[in-house]
Amino acid sequence: MKRFRIITAICLSTIAIMVAGNVWYLYSLYNSIKTQTLQTVNECVRRADILEIINRLNEASQGENDSFIRMTLVVQGEKTTDGGYGYNHLLENISQTMSEYFHLVEQSEQRMAERDFSVLDSIFRNELNSTDIYPDKVMIRPITENAAPCRGLWEMDFSISDNHPPIYKVRFSTLQGHILRQMAGIIATSAAILVLMGLLIWYLLHWVGKLRSIEQMKDDFTHNMTHELKTPVAVAYSAADSMLRYYDQSDEARNRQFLKIIMQRLSFLSGMVENILSMSMERFKTMKLNMESVALLPLVDDVAGMIELKADKPVKIDITISEDIVITADSLHLGNIISNLVDNAVKYSGDSVAISISADSQSIVIADNGIGISRRNLPYIFDKFYRVPSGDRYEVGGYGLGLFYVKQMAGLFGWSIGVTSKEGKGTRFTIKFNDDEKKQDIVGRG
Repeated sequence: MKRFRIITAICLSTIAIMVAGNVWYLYSLYNSIKTQTLQTVNECVRRADILEIINRLNEASQGENDSFIRMTLVVQGEKTTDGGYGYNHLLENISQTMSEYFHLVEQSEQRMAERDFSVLDSIFRNELNSTDIYPDKVMIRPITENAAPCRGLWEMDFSISDNHPPIYKVRFSTLQGHILRQMAGIIATSAAILVLMGLLIWYLLHWVGKLRSIEQMKDDFTHNMTHELKTPVAVAYSAADSMLRYYDQSDEARNRQFLKIIMQRLSFLSGMVENILSMSMERFKTMKLNMESVALLPLVDDVAGMIELKADKPVKIDITISEDIVITADSLHLGNIISNLVDNAVKYSGDSVAISISADSQSIVIADNGIGISRRNLPYIFDKFYRVPSGDRYEVGGYGLGLFYVKQMAGLFGWSIGVTSKEGKGTRFTIKFNDDEKKQDIVGRG
């Protein structure tokens, strides 16, 4: 178990590091796409600025029948280490050169109208839309205009070129949605992997917890079964040893008594082994029941007498059952059901116990004034091998199969069983006979 914990801790730490790394990668990717998007917005501003100047030039030159613009571009290269020239960022340099040219034309052309920033905004929006960017608001204003920052908008400064100061303050709606849409694929796959890993870890830990519970139940079962087996073996051994050591052929009564003790203990052991096999080998599915009409009162009287006889504490059993109640059941298993419930009432009680057994044609109720069962443990008492860890009562004999047997047999009879309990007050079991009319026939005699 220690090794498993170490391996689990290492794996969880590794997964945590991988998740942190993935989050950092997504954050870096977001910033990278954001930078690219802002560069695209900057180019859209530049094109909108150039187109707005061209529109005003066309308006100023109406009647001259000139449908094209002539311009000369000068792009300066940088000398490389091998003596040649390189033109890095050629398209960006051309774009900046065009921008410088048209602003020089704007300054020299006296016939041009003043810039209409609403037109510039409209052209800017169209340029953004052409690159699949659709902000709700766009606004371009002179850099000299002291406008207060707008909440919910991104803003950037626009310069004609790297050597010129900013001329526009550009504001537009946040583009986080646009950026996240571009990241949607990797975000979705990362989230799916993360959820899947979380489910797998939960599933693993869930089953490990179940395995630990099963291991604990197995240890408890072994301990309890050993305790149960030791007592009848010791009694039978003592009786046989007494007969061997002090055998007296003339004392027939004494010899019969010892033989009776041995037979009782061996019968008890045989029944215990049979019960264990019945529980552990799923024999309930193929078990054949000897269904017959059973008078309930005599059977309950026999069980009560047996329990009172073998109990090592004062036991008072109050029976309230009419003599005319007859039910259809397997008498052997019905006796075992009642015996298990009454025996548990005796075991899990104080120095003395009062038990009441009442029945009618519909149900039988077995109640006691014992130590009771906590609400936390009550839902599990019918589980196989489950035993309530009741403090100093945990050493009471048993191997956690009694109530499981009761529940299974009641189900085979077509009955239902319910339980209510309160700590320090006692427990009440109710078996209803007519839960399944197809399996159970209630007979009233008298």
